[in-house]
Parts: sequence; structure tokens; C-alpha cells
Amino acid sequence: MPMTTRSSPVAKYHRVEVMLAERIRSGAYPDGALPAERVLALEFGVARVTVRHALRRLEDQGLVTRHERRGTAAVTAERGATRRLLREHVDQFLDRGRADQRKVLRFGSVEASAVVAEALGITAGEPVLRVIRLRSRAGSPLTYTESFIPRQLAHVLDRARLSRQPLIKALEEGGVKVGGAQQSVRAERCPAHIAAALSVPEHEPVLRLERVVSDEAGEPVQLLLGWYRADCFEIRMEISRAEDRTRVWVHTR
Repeated sequence: MPMTTRSSPVAKYHRVEVMLAERIRSGAYPDGALPAERVLALEFGVARVTVRHALRRLEDQGLVTRHERRGTAAVTAERGATRRLLREHVDQFLDRGRADQRKVLRFGSVEASAVVAEALGITAGEPVLRVIRLRSRAGSPLTYTESFIPRQLAHVLDRARLSRQPLIKALEEGGVKVGGAQQSVRAERCPAHIAAALSVPEHEPVLRLERVVSDEAGEPVQLLLGWYRADCFEIRMEISRAEDRTRVWVHTR
């Protein structure tokens, strides 16, 4: 029976998101494949754009993967644990058919500071690739990110590619086998030069994200420092007594 949402204050896409998430976690799609968008739209009694929005949110959470020709697939428990860690939440969620723009502000070699060197497991002063990017939607800045890549991996990246796709995806296409990540998110006052780029007042509160991504051997392949407009993002949590079910992620509004 189609889902009735006309009188409900809960957004239609959120209701679809919640129901699909429950099905995925309960193993309702044993072969991994989800029904097509048009089938789900008919089942839930909503427009396809509503289903698409719900699927994007599920992808942000690492519960599904979406491919243009292969459709949408549920992520298994083992793969999901790694995928959730690797989701570049604020950085990557913009890359799923949305009208967002990336601008590479800096792309070049610099000497690793003590902080960068410690994160990447190298010696301070060693050359690393630094990539600074600004992400915007409809002309409004969303994120300012600064990534540092070990010099031995710099050859797989180029400025033009990083204006079109996520850095992690570019590394993977270059042969890097990503294995996991450690990430922290906190609130802080925005530095002056970043505030100018994000079009917010100096010292405006922003979300500050720090992530170290490692390959399957445990070697660091990226240090990401990001500043995200607090008026555009929120931190979402799903808490469970089982440690492997507790999840925290940054989500767009």
C-alpha cells in the first residue's frame, strides 16, 4: 500500500530513508540489489525525486552504493563499516549528481609541517602535495578543505581531475587501495582567510574536520583538514549498545 505523507510533518524523503534503512539493516535485500527508483516511488506513493533524495542520504551514511548503470545496492555489514569511515561526508556527498562546484585554489608541493609529518608518518620538512579546494552550491560556498598527500602518491593526482571528482576516488583510480580512516569533528572559530573564502564573518563558528586516511597496509595516504559552514551542515548520530552499530557523521542540510 502506498505510504501516505500528505498530513505528516515529517519530510517525505526522510520517511522513505528511514524505512529503507530498516530494510537494509534487517537483511531484506540479501542479494544487495534495491528495487529501481520508479518501483520504490510507486510503493511509497512519492515522486522519483523524493526517492532519489532518500537514496542520497542513505549513501551519505554508507548504507548503499549507487552506480549510473548498475542501480543502487545495499552495503553489507563488513563493507559498510569501512565505507562509513571513508565517506568524505562534507567533501564527497556533493559528488552524486548534484549541481555543486569545486574550485582548486592551490595545487603544489610544500614542506611538511610537524603536524602534517606526524599525521602522515614522515619527517618534518619532507615535500608533500598540498591541495586546497573550495566547494560551492549555486554560487554559495560550503566547504574549504586542505589535503596533504605523501610525495610518492602525488603523481596519480592532477589539478584538472580534482576539480571534477573526490580526492579519494582519484587516489583509488591511481591504484591506492584505501583501507580505513580516523576522523574528528569539532566546532571552532573560523580563521580570517578561510572566513573570507566561505563568505562568513571572521571568527564565525564553523565545523572543523580532521581526517587521516590509510591504505590497506595501514600507511597514511591523506591528511584532510576541512572547515565547513555550520549553517549548512549538522552532525548526526545513531547510537547503539553494540559498538559496531554506533555511527556519527556530518550531513548536509
